[in-house]
Amino acid sequence: MSKIDKRLDPQKITDLTVADLARRGRFFGLVTMIDDSMFPGTTGPDGFPTVWYETDAATVARDYEFRTRTKPVEFDDIFRTSLPLQIKNHMTQGVRTTPEQERYDEIQYATDVLPPATSALANRLSSKIETRLLDTSNLKITNLSLGGPGTLDNPDAFAAQLLRIQVACNRAGMPKQGRYLLAGQNVFVALAASQLIRAYDTSQAETVFREGVAARLTVGGMELVDGTDLLGDNEFQVVHPSWAVMPTGPGQLPDSNVAWARLARIDGVSARVQRGYSLDYDRNGQVIHVYWNIEEIKDEISRHTRASAESAADGSVAGDPIIENDALVTTGKSVRRAKGTFAPLAPAA
Repeated sequence: MSKIDKRLDPQKITDLTVADLARRGRFFGLVTMIDDSMFPGTTGPDGFPTVWYETDAATVARDYEFRTRTKPVEFDDIFRTSLPLQIKNHMTQGVRTTPEQERYDEIQYATDVLPPATSALANRLSSKIETRLLDTSNLKITNLSLGGPGTLDNPDAFAAQLLRIQVACNRAGMPKQGRYLLAGQNVFVALAASQLIRAYDTSQAETVFREGVAARLTVGGMELVDGTDLLGDNEFQVVHPSWAVMPTGPGQLPDSNVAWARLARIDGVSARVQRGYSLDYDRNGQVIHVYWNIEEIKDEISRHTRASAESAADGSVAGDPIIENDALVTTGKSVRRAKGTFAPLAPAA
């Protein structure tokens, strides 16, 4: 009687790979992850898959004298800012597998074969996010502050500073739900050791990113994220995940010169795995392919002050979006991410 040669199903290998990749992305939670399922049949002029990402809409309301009706009703368009997202960068990780590993069960494969490969890819993808986080040249808010004299022996002063940060971000138009405070070493230590946190239980740390979320701040409407190996010791950022969009895709599945190729999409991460890219040389070589991009959303809308509304003489009031030549005026700045500086804690003078 012949022996049945059991090998792990290629689709199961791919599903396990993409699931492990999605959970290992340290900073994936700090951006908006979308996979290529949003890009069906959309190709830009340069041939890359393209989709338009639209931000919140804005328009204008005007006063109207309904009794005299001295002028007709004015119509304004609903204006949006939009950004073409493309999946145009390619990342791979190739590793050889032994005949024994190809016959592992799911648990063995997920614990012995996948972690080195998925960790390498997740670290590289996370580094792309880190690079963008370190670029603060397009931020509207750069002057937030924490710490300083009087905060060491006065928790209320520390809490008041967090509330001021919350108010500053609200005024700028940052979405209120889901903000994170990404903290450098001194900021993280001071907040994590304070009475202003609600710590998470280990069982709630479902992903590597989640483990980086140390606690919920009891004031300020933010979660505390360990950024000690990313930011300077006295630096911090307030981040809403909508500040950048990171689309991923598996690329086109090859139909020749491979033993097999499969794709999977999980939690906004999309990738393909293929075996034997060249049957002559890489019969036992397994390659993970991820196509990716990251785009920062710079959508701050220019709005009227009281003085500019009066000088415009077109019925505008403070807070209305500024519209010129039937187009929404934007500043090219990001209001969905802000940076600040921490002053070492000290007792009141």
